[in-house]
Amino acid sequence: MKKLNFKIFYYIIKEMRNNNVITENALAENLNVSERTIRRYIKILKDKEIIFLEGYGEKRIWMVNDKFFKDNLLK
Repeated sequence: MKKLNFKIFYYIIKEMRNNNVITENALAENLNVSERTIRRYIKILKDKEIIFLEGYGEKRIWMVNDKFFKDNLLK
């Protein structure tokens, strides 16, 4: 497995907080990485329940789990 870049995690979370309808394509273009790379990082964030999708179809939006940060960063 490739080494993970925590700057990418931080950027994805920051962008999803600022724009909850941002696309994988836009994230990839802004970071100058492939969409596959973005999908890999998003999968990790989703598996850790840090981010999740809310809604259905075209009305889906990204949500950041603030509880994760409160529970893990304040310890």
